[in-house]
Amino acid sequence: MEVTSETNSELVAYLHPSLADLDYTKTRTTLLLIGASFVVWAAVYSASAILASFTSTYRRLKTKEKVFWNLAVVRASFGCFSAIIGAWAIFTPTQMDKDVVFGTTATSSFALCITVGFFLFECGALTVSDAIFKSFSFLLNLHHWLSLVGYSLLIYYGAAHWIGCKGLVLEMSTPFSALCWTLLKAGKERSVVWKANQFLLVHTFHLRSVVECLFWYISYQNWSHIWAHMPLPVFLALYVQLTLVSLVMTPYWTYKKTAQMINPVDWNFESKRQGADVSALNGFTNTELKKSV
Repeated sequence: MEVTSETNSELVAYLHPSLADLDYTKTRTTLLLIGASFVVWAAVYSASAILASFTSTYRRLKTKEKVFWNLAVVRASFGCFSAIIGAWAIFTPTQMDKDVVFGTTATSSFALCITVGFFLFECGALTVSDAIFKSFSFLLNLHHWLSLVGYSLLIYYGAAHWIGCKGLVLEMSTPFSALCWTLLKAGKERSVVWKANQFLLVHTFHLRSVVECLFWYISYQNWSHIWAHMPLPVFLALYVQLTLVSLVMTPYWTYKKTAQMINPVDWNFESKRQGADVSALNGFTNTELKKSV
């Protein structure tokens, strides 16, 4: 299947004209782009670690928090990329809109390769981090591993590029999430910048729900074509994840970020600290009881 595109309308042509003319149906091309993407995100992580080490806030963090800081920078960078690509795909009529099953563009093919490279890096970093620090975030791992499998299937079958590309706009919340966490660590949770960022963050999650409803509406409009022609693995990966994101992940994260706006705490690490505080309190109480006896 050939990638249908007009160079003048391809967003990827603004990065470099040659990217609009690549043959994305070749396995070698997709693997090279995925590998290059992985290297770029690893470089962003390393650059973050080096540059942040010059700040007192970063140096005060525990090792696990430093890892989270650098991953937040990577996610924010990917979020900016994704928001631009996703917004372009939503508001620009392309071949993806004409055929929601097999319609593709050079920009969508490029974006999907970059996205798989990101999730390869992200899933690898999460696995190593969880193993070293003996921690596990179920929703985060579920989201990233499903995304890795799902986007890989879109590339393999050359199908459903419309939702893969438009769906990248859902990552618009990640730059605000990253800034939220770094401001917390810098002790700026009562500042005007914090409040403004948190306000925007919560509303990006509201917008995520709007976009997810749009995807269900587009699916409804094209259901007969999707049901008849979409490859089964793509269909299952696509609608299982869309259901989870629409009904579980986005509502939960919207609630958590709204609660955080009212009560600014680091809920990524707060539960463990609260557990430690309870243990310490219990130990103190038991000691006092022994003394009183």
